[in-house]
Amino acid sequence: MVSFLRVRTVRLLLLTAAVLFLLSPAQAQNPSEGKSPQQKTQGQQPQVMSAQEQRYRELEAKLLEESYEQAIDPDSYVVGPGDFFSIVIWGDIQKGFQVPVTPEGMLIIPTIGTLKVDGLTLRRVQEQVKLAAQRRYKQKRISTNLMLLRKIRVHVTGEVFSPGTYIATPVDRISDLVYRSGGLSAFAYTQGVLVKHLDGTVDTLDFSAFQTKGDLSQNPFVRGGDVILIPPIDYSGPVVKVEGEVGKPGYYPLKPNESVFDFLSRHHLFDLRQKFTHVLITHTDGQKILVDLTSPEAHSTRLENGDVLMLPQDKRFVYVIGAVQKPGNYTYINNLVAKDYVGFAGSTENAGNLNQIKVIHTESGKVEKGSDAPVYPGDVVQVPIRTSKRLSEYLQIAGQLAYIVFAYYVTRK
Repeated sequence: MVSFLRVRTVRLLLLTAAVLFLLSPAQAQNPSEGKSPQQKTQGQQPQVMSAQEQRYRELEAKLLEESYEQAIDPDSYVVGPGDFFSIVIWGDIQKGFQVPVTPEGMLIIPTIGTLKVDGLTLRRVQEQVKLAAQRRYKQKRISTNLMLLRKIRVHVTGEVFSPGTYIATPVDRISDLVYRSGGLSAFAYTQGVLVKHLDGTVDTLDFSAFQTKGDLSQNPFVRGGDVILIPPIDYSGPVVKVEGEVGKPGYYPLKPNESVFDFLSRHHLFDLRQKFTHVLITHTDGQKILVDLTSPEAHSTRLENGDVLMLPQDKRFVYVIGAVQKPGNYTYINNLVAKDYVGFAGSTENAGNLNQIKVIHTESGKVEKGSDAPVYPGDVVQVPIRTSKRLSEYLQIAGQLAYIVFAYYVTRK
């Protein structure tokens, strides 16, 4: 019985010693000892950032999301609700404030006061903050910087694929909102885009001048509450019908005294993959004009109301030689005959009977005569010279013909 009591007493003493050891100060100061790395990490408390440091981190992340064409001009940027400022008073004891413009357009600066800044330029806001701060902080240097741009609402309507209200910033342009709304429809009249402002003023823009020439004056920055209206094409005015190798054939509005080149550029009708060099104009009186787009005539030739503009359907050529003013290659256009190509090249006073025009079909090698002979891609149209001309002129034509045919077969390989 005594032995049993001794054993129990020893066990109780050992258990008490173990508990005291675990509760000792040394163990309390090192609670992570003996734990695995994972257990240590789980037991640590996360470091708590100050409110100011957390705000700086948020500002830094938002600034990285912004994109700018260039530095903001303080004399033109107009401040509004949502703009975020950093104001610093420099001196022995430096103070800094990060304050937004309130929805009422006020800038509330601790220890300085409240300023009405909505609608003022950034430069004017910086001047007002400096004046207000110097009343309290005399002989101190005050800096006011725009840190974060506000978000604004802009409405896009008319000939776009997804009209509606979009979120933008004051450094977004009209083009940003047009593309954000799905882009222009085929019926958009880009020369008369209307931008209605909240102050009641309306700007009329030639948006095509930005699209074709990069004119930024016709693609200004948006303002909060702007309504961008893309009107439809007005078919009651002068129009030109466009046919042939074009993505959107149909009628297009014509500006007064507009050249062929300007018309094609304004309506984005150049197909760089097609690489055509000529277009055919058919006037309402039936007269046909072939215009070389690589020459000055593309800028001097004016379109008229009711003209039909044919963009070539085949980028191969027809070659005109002989008694013509401008021998050379001309873009093949479907359904034209020999006399049409002679008209493009311009016959001379030395030309013989036009019924003796020869069309050499390079595919078959056959020759047809006559002003109404059909012409196919790669054919050669030969305009005869009067029989009274010297033999050397015939030899010259033969040389032209041989060179053109040879060049054609070389290009086909």
